[in-house]
Amino acid sequence: MGVKIPKEKHKPKRRMSQYVWLIYGPPKVGKTTFANQWNDALFLATEPGTAAMEAAEMQISSWTDFTNTVKGLRDQKHRWKTVVVDTVDNLYEFLQDDVCNANGWVDLGDPGFGKGYKLARRKLSAAIASLRALDMALVFVSHERQEKEIDDNGKRAGTTFITSALPGSARKVLHGSVDFIFRAEVVEGGARQLRTTPFLSDEFHIECGQRGELGRPLPETMELSFAALAAEFKKAFSSPDAGEDKEGESK
Repeated sequence: MGVKIPKEKHKPKRRMSQYVWLIYGPPKVGKTTFANQWNDALFLATEPGTAAMEAAEMQISSWTDFTNTVKGLRDQKHRWKTVVVDTVDNLYEFLQDDVCNANGWVDLGDPGFGKGYKLARRKLSAAIASLRALDMALVFVSHERQEKEIDDNGKRAGTTFITSALPGSARKVLHGSVDFIFRAEVVEGGARQLRTTPFLSDEFHIECGQRGELGRPLPETMELSFAALAAEFKKAFSSPDAGEDKEGESK
């Protein structure tokens, strides 16, 4: 069968549910509370983060739990419009255990030559694809990692790199798959904010990233709330032409 070559450009995606989101930050900053504000959110909960709030969740204690849950969401009718993986860090631990158990390894490094890590990366990529195929808004939640950056001579630099808590190879897979990487953080006075844009100073390098049309980015920071994000998303992603998409929320 021949390859179908497009005849024209596709239109930009203008709904939040058409993108994949990663929210990371320090413990107890409000990541789970923020995720629970998304429209009809269902948590795939790998830790008890929703215990103190009213939330819909499915407990995930193993990789088998995860795959069965995704299959159920795919095959059964349900009311949920957003799926939240909280946390993706724990989910990756379950993935590693599954790969090791299936191959009789204690650690991914056991077979050598990076074989175990390659299998884990492939499995993670397939899992992200299966979640995207659910046709729901997809939000990953992660803790954060802080590490000293290495200069060109292999020595530790003075800058601290702040990013999601996943190990390096898994982080590359996830960060390459999502459309938005935001950090939840506490600022002076105790207010919570969402950082959308990379930040670099002599002291810190904070990893963030976002898609968007040239000249119409999201603000560098905003209030840590879904309402604030949805409002700013609508400003940045609504059509500049008349008759813009009114469905700017996470449907």
